Amino acid sequence: MIFLIKPDVYDDLHREEQYTKYNCIVDQGTEFKGTIIDVGCGTGLLYEFVLKLYGKIKGRYVCIDPEPEMLKIAQNKFDSPLIISIEARAEELPIRENSGDVIVSVSTWGVLEKSPGLLLELKNAVKTQGLIVITGHPKTYNTSPVDLDTEFEFKGNCIDDIYMFRKPAYPMHEKSIKSS
Repeated sequence: MIFLIKPDVYDDLHREEQYTKYNCIVDQGTEFKGTIIDVGCGTGLLYEFVLKLYGKIKGRYVCIDPEPEMLKIAQNKFDSPLIISIEARAEELPIRENSGDVIVSVSTWGVLEKSPGLLLELKNAVKTQGLIVITGHPKTYNTSPVDLDTEFEFKGNCIDDIYMFRKPAYPMHEKSIKSS
């Protein structure tokens, strides 16, 4: 893999910006507790942020990224049996249905294969009344999550555009997912 930014300097270059995005997500009412699935976790900056916010992880943290070099850096930050690191792409999530309380994919929307199938996969992975948060810089994409699935909601811009979906207690309406 050819990196635009070497994994070993990623944290120094992006920590402050990513923390700003995480704070904006918290300002939207997000609580990072239960099973957190971080899709596109990179070097595990969300894990660091949650530790600083709460003093500990309030549940499990699943760190998913396709790049082994990024995961290696993230794994060096982990010191708990409640943390799972998985090398995988978001488009092919190896996650069971109804397993995540909060699924977060920060700064990834511009690089993901945008399809109704991806969003449906995330919706299947989140627990009832669980939350999905997807962000992406507006200059990196033309199709938003809302364009593909009307149950996602645009929440505003905080460096990235922020989209959220809360899985209802009642069955999802398949009409919300647009065909491609």
